[in-house]
Amino acid sequence: MNRPITVLGAGIVGISCAFELRRRGFRVTLVDRRGPGEETSAGNAGIFSYGSITPLADPALWSRLHRLLLNRDADFLLHYPHLPSLLPWLLRFLLRCRRQTYFDDGIALGVLVRASIELHKQWMAPAGLQTLLNRDGVLQLYRKRQSFEAGRLQRELLQRCGIKHTDLSAEQIYELEPDLNRVFTRSLLIDESMSLRNPEKLCKAYARCFVEAGGQLIRDEVRALRPADGGWELVTAQATRAVEKLVVCLGAWTPGLIGELGYANPLAIERGYHTLVAPAPGNKLSGPVFDADAGYVMVPMEMGLRVSTGTNLTQREARPDTRQIKRVLPRLHQAFPVDRLLLDAPWMGRRPTVPDSLPIIGPAPRHENLWLAFAHSHLGLTLGPISAVLIANFIGGERQPFSPAAYSPARYL
Repeated sequence: MNRPITVLGAGIVGISCAFELRRRGFRVTLVDRRGPGEETSAGNAGIFSYGSITPLADPALWSRLHRLLLNRDADFLLHYPHLPSLLPWLLRFLLRCRRQTYFDDGIALGVLVRASIELHKQWMAPAGLQTLLNRDGVLQLYRKRQSFEAGRLQRELLQRCGIKHTDLSAEQIYELEPDLNRVFTRSLLIDESMSLRNPEKLCKAYARCFVEAGGQLIRDEVRALRPADGGWELVTAQATRAVEKLVVCLGAWTPGLIGELGYANPLAIERGYHTLVAPAPGNKLSGPVFDADAGYVMVPMEMGLRVSTGTNLTQREARPDTRQIKRVLPRLHQAFPVDRLLLDAPWMGRRPTVPDSLPIIGPAPRHENLWLAFAHSHLGLTLGPISAVLIANFIGGERQPFSPAAYSPARYL
């Protein structure tokens, strides 16, 4: 086959697209200003959960909308100076906070999540990544019975999608994680899900497989994109390159590039933060936990326990705001014996999100030889492989494993 194609962006989605295209015989060049997995993909929670299918547009948000707008809840922070620019996105988002829409979007997301985790299992074995896995399952923990009851819609969605999950009593929680402090009353265990002790290593391992298969990796900064003779002129910091076919996987930076082609920006940027803590001597955590009432996720990593916060809605290049980390740390100490912080300052990443929480995957609506894979929100690490399969099928004219209409770029671009 040996057809040339260029992929922009060496986060997990771009790496996956490059690897899958190379596996199918394309001559692939992968371009990024940083090394593989060193941007947003480096700092996520490292969780592949079959239960990660809950759209952000949850009807339950209406009952606490006043608290969210006043920044009173730990899992959400709105930057008021940027509110005017975010209003169109927020209005489209709130219009999706309806029961049937929630189920429609969640089912569409569930199709992607299930398929992609199965692909990860196939890809991880030859990449030698099994040693990075924690125990199976993800624990959603609740301090209050009312909070557990408020999750009825999520549990109904899991049931509709056939995702195995188990309600745990307080006694069962502490049988599974005995070193947690006794502050939790109920839990939902998402069975069979996986988590990694170093997600950046997974990205680099997939990139290594791509290079070993004959792919080319170029470290360069993409600055502009122009149509030229049925293909594309790619302007980077180092050169101007003529390319025939192009896949753009630049996450939060994608609209800045394709905006020059007349495409509107469909994204809100959820800034995500994490810190690392050391457990107190003699204590350990065997797998990921989500403290629903406190608004953080904690996952065992090679370098310590990674504590990740919720949604921080702002502009892409706004100054860092660590208020959510500061809010959750006292609640974390209530939940688990912590010795000390291991980072001088929290890590920060950018989660590109559209109102329906579904990624944008497919051909650009008004340009030939251009495909897009971005807007993966909190699920970039999970959805890399299936995004790659869909993109490769579009490019090769092959049959898709399921209808990709729900993820079409045309719905926002």
